[in-house]
Amino acid sequence: MDKYHNHIAIIGAGISGLALGCILQEARIPVVIFEKSNEVSNYGAGISISPNGIKILKNLKIYKDVHEQSSNPKKAVYFSNKIKINSFDVDVITTSRKVLYKVLLKKYISYGGEILFDHKLSNLCINNSEVHFLNNATYKVKHIAACDGINSLCRNQVLSSGDPIYSGYSVWRSIVDKTQDNIKTSLGPNYHIVTYPISSSKVSFVAAIKTSKEYIESWKMPGTLEELKADIPRSADEFLSFLDECSTLYKWGVFTRPSISKLCFDNLTLLGDAAHPIVPFIGQGGCLALEDAYAFGQLIVSSKEDLKITQRAYEDLRLQRIHKIKSLSERQGRLNHIQNPILAMGRNMVIKYLPTIGMHSVKRVWNYDIDNALSKIKQ
Repeated sequence: MDKYHNHIAIIGAGISGLALGCILQEARIPVVIFEKSNEVSNYGAGISISPNGIKILKNLKIYKDVHEQSSNPKKAVYFSNKIKINSFDVDVITTSRKVLYKVLLKKYISYGGEILFDHKLSNLCINNSEVHFLNNATYKVKHIAACDGINSLCRNQVLSSGDPIYSGYSVWRSIVDKTQDNIKTSLGPNYHIVTYPISSSKVSFVAAIKTSKEYIESWKMPGTLEELKADIPRSADEFLSFLDECSTLYKWGVFTRPSISKLCFDNLTLLGDAAHPIVPFIGQGGCLALEDAYAFGQLIVSSKEDLKITQRAYEDLRLQRIHKIKSLSERQGRLNHIQNPILAMGRNMVIKYLPTIGMHSVKRVWNYDIDNALSKIKQ
């Protein structure tokens, strides 16, 4: 039980968990990762990493490895009702979660990091820093870093935020064998569809639909092409050319939760989706997870493992940004799915003739410098 009494215990080997593990292991701070599955996830949802996340990949010394297995599109093109509105210069990495997970795991292992698979959390005792698992293992640890995802058991034990609320959006996704250079977004009444390359031969397809049809909150729920055709508006039919009966499709319902006012509780700290499950409409879920892990890890190092000082600084640093991005994501969802044709025309005019207005918020998100923010909060 006391084997890891001086270790930071990371619950979950997702983006935030593995990134935090890399930072702590490189600094020779005792750390162990507990993962409920028998391996790091192999499911291949696409992910976009904007400049704020790219900075962290470089700091983690994994940018080259991720870049070599991914795409780096330079244009984002917007359409409405099949008509091109405008295009914008971008500099993002588009890849799959599978690639990012594997690169992070390889880096963590290269530092001598320890990860225990088949350890599904069953209970916590935060006051005593104990973690209990379904395989009957129990460990006393120094601190618990809750990186256990959108349905976080850790968060549910420290917060009573009520049941998740269906947002009114359902999302379909697939990864298909195609080539594409740029990011393409098609806006329509009650839907938007995004396609982007994740490698030289694969494209991520994502269709978000405003609907009362409530799917469960799981990125791994399989769906069929016939179900998608029934969901998607007729005006978006051209995008179905990406897919055929052999395409592997997944569907999930998008749910919202109230913003939280605390990230830190005694001997437990929330990171990633456990801290801020947000709707996926500005592509910042993965970047926020990287930011959380980098901030928390660097603060542990700079405080010389004083977890109370670390927690105060981490909460001060992250809460405002988390709330801002949550709000922007929800607003973008509403803008993407405007049904009123006059309002949709106004949105399209802004995109076409006043793009700096629409890009202002995006650039503020993308230009965030985590190292600069850390230097200010540590003064």
